[in-house]
Amino acid sequence: MVKVYLIASYGAFSFENGIFTKVSGSGSIPTVIKFSQSKNGEYTLLEYKEPMDGSDYTDSIKKMFPPHLHNKVLAADDDYPALEKQQEAQAKAYLKIIGRTAEVSADHVEKQLADIDVQASNRLFAEFTKDNPVLNDCPYWLGTTEKVENGVRYIYETSQSKTNDDFDLITFQKKNENGTIVEEYKYKIVGSEPQLID
Repeated sequence: MVKVYLIASYGAFSFENGIFTKVSGSGSIPTVIKFSQSKNGEYTLLEYKEPMDGSDYTDSIKKMFPPHLHNKVLAADDDYPALEKQQEAQAKAYLKIIGRTAEVSADHVEKQLADIDVQASNRLFAEFTKDNPVLNDCPYWLGTTEKVENGVRYIYETSQSKTNDDFDLITFQKKNENGTIVEEYKYKIVGSEPQLID
C-alpha cells in the first residue's frame, strides 16, 4: 500500500472576457490518499480522505497526518499562492493543447455590470434566464463567456447600448467561433420593465 499526504486544490477555468480565468474551485485542502499497487505497477485508489469541517478540523488533521506534518498542514493556506501558480501553469498547458492563446488568471477578473434600473436587471438576469437557455448561458455582466456544446465552441455575449429613442438596450448573443450570430435577444429597458424587441 502507498499512502500519500498532500495539500490539494482544485480549479475550474473558463473564458471570461477573453481571459482564461478560474471560475470555481477550492482552497488548500489537506488530503490523505491510499493506493494499492498491482504487480504490473498499476495503482488502485483505496481511500481518499479530507479533514472534518468546523470545530473538528484541527483534531481530524492530527488524526490523519503524522505529528511531524501537523504544523505544515495546519498552515495549509500558506501554500495556496503556490497552488494557484500550479493551476495557472496547468491552464496554460491546456491552452497550448487546444491551440489557443489567452491571458491566464486564477484571480478574480473585474466585470462591468449593466447600468440599468435594478428591478429591470433582476428581471433580466434572474427571472428571464429561467425560461431562456441562451440568456442563462450569457454572462450576468457586460462581456463574454464561452461554452463547448457537443464539441462546438460558442461565445455568449451580453452588451449594452442605446435604442434610437434613447432607451437602454441589453443584447444577448450566442455566436460561433467565427462570430456568426446563432441566436440573439434584445431587450429595451423602459423604466423597470425589460421589453423584448425584434
